Amino acid sequence: MRMSHYVGASVLVFSLLYLSFPISGSQTVRAQQQPDASANQDTASAIQLYKRGDTIQAIKLLRVIVDKHPDDADAWYYLGLAFNSEGIFGSARPAFEELIKLRPDSADAHAKLAFALSLANEPQKAIAIAQRALELGDQSAEAHYAIAEASLRTGAFTKAVEEADTTLKINPNFTLALITKSFAHFNLRQYPEAATSLESFLASSPDDLDAETWRGQLEGFRRSTTQTPTTKPATDTPAAVSSTDYQRVFSGKDVTQKARLLSKPEPQYTEAARKAGVIGTVVVRAVFASDGEVTRLVVLRPLGYGLTTQAVKVARQIKFDPAMKDAKPVSMWMQLEYRFTLY
Repeated sequence: MRMSHYVGASVLVFSLLYLSFPISGSQTVRAQQQPDASANQDTASAIQLYKRGDTIQAIKLLRVIVDKHPDDADAWYYLGLAFNSEGIFGSARPAFEELIKLRPDSADAHAKLAFALSLANEPQKAIAIAQRALELGDQSAEAHYAIAEASLRTGAFTKAVEEADTTLKINPNFTLALITKSFAHFNLRQYPEAATSLESFLASSPDDLDAETWRGQLEGFRRSTTQTPTTKPATDTPAAVSSTDYQRVFSGKDVTQKARLLSKPEPQYTEAARKAGVIGTVVVRAVFASDGEVTRLVVLRPLGYGLTTQAVKVARQIKFDPAMKDAKPVSMWMQLEYRFTLY
């Protein structure tokens, strides 16, 4: 649902996307692009700063304007756009919420708000706002991506694939959709398709903050397409595990004593994720080996902007007593969850 969630390649990609997306829909949205003659001089000056690429100064001026004139729809609109250009999607959200109060028929504002909501782990709201954007005539990729990512987070994996495909048809550079698509395929056990999407993402965003984690995941997807285990484990086992692994790694119900955690370090927020307002849970499954090492980590549920990598990093640092079976230490699968919440 890449998103991942990256300042990595994804933030740079989206900075370009929000400057280049065609703004479509109602005449109201077109009016936002061209303030009328009655717009006050401060708002006009801030808009010019934004259009010249001086988004930081535009944000400073627009914040002052909306404090003094909370009914200035143009100021709210460009404040949201300026935050988006800087990858500060969490701060863009309230700007677009205020704009929608003033201009409820703004398709573009609905689409961009839906995107921010998908990052903030509010999937139901994201879907509702995105669908409203489409009803109003939005032609950008953002609304479809918001539905794709929200669908992934709510378990509607087929819908996530469909909406990610639509996103990429509209804008092939919307690379976070490739991450969403890859994990939707993974959850559908469509491993070749999951590998293809992840490979495409890495080809387009090799410097992404989670790139190393995705490369490891990709190798797992590839192995899963060439191996057909002859013995199915008692519980679902992630892709990338060979048939011989099934004989050596146990599920929790098959051991006499489960692995016991001694310490579990907490992951850190990346600055890119904090700016983007990314909230959610990274789920990782790993083997807690008989020798006391955490190995074969497989990401089951990702977040973008470097958060997945942070979760994987600290998972490898867990200290534990191995599981026991027949009075001997054995390896065991365990699932880990890392919750990222902004306060």
